[in-house]
Amino acid sequence: MKQILIATTNPGKIMTAKKILAKLGYEGLSFADLGLELKEPDETKLTAEEIAAEKALGYAKQFKDLPVLARDDTNVLVGVAEEDDPKNHNKEFVARRMGEYTDENGEKIFAEIAHKYGGEVPTRFDWGYALAWHEDGEIKVVSALATTGIDKTKIVDKISPKKVPGFCFAPILKVLVDGEWKYDSELSDEDSWKAYWDIQAETIKSLLDQCNW
Repeated sequence: MKQILIATTNPGKIMTAKKILAKLGYEGLSFADLGLELKEPDETKLTAEEIAAEKALGYAKQFKDLPVLARDDTNVLVGVAEEDDPKNHNKEFVARRMGEYTDENGEKIFAEIAHKYGGEVPTRFDWGYALAWHEDGEIKVVSALATTGIDKTKIVDKISPKKVPGFCFAPILKVLVDGEWKYDSELSDEDSWKAYWDIQAETIKSLLDQCNW
């Protein structure tokens, strides 16, 4: 089975990537699995796809033994005022409002924003994915975007007691699955495939198909 380096330290993203890659016939390995300590690349781009490509390239420059899969998430809160819009920079937004970023501070501030607008706010999530690998002495990078419709996801003001480490939205994000709104943090694997993972798997496969490795 071919192996892919999953370029993140976020436990939730590692878990998701491993499951998706396994379904596609690949073994996803984390930094910890390989005993790696790599420097996190700077993020200077604006979109999820561009930032993912930036990350993949940055990590591939440090590690050439395996292709590197990177991901970046952004979200759009629909219909909120300028001061309540994180503009795809959730951690900075939360830190500015709360003094520091933690998952708990994130869920609290976004739940408060949902409450301000009547208890829920439609939102769209974008997942930028990029794959980088070494070929003929050069680093090749390909990227793509997976996205949800705003009619499928929303943040709400009631916080689920179940958390997902590294994803502050999980306890306040509701997803439409088979006609029922469910908290992201409470989704089964079957629900997650229907809600998100199939879309992301298609995107990742499109990148792997371009990888001459």
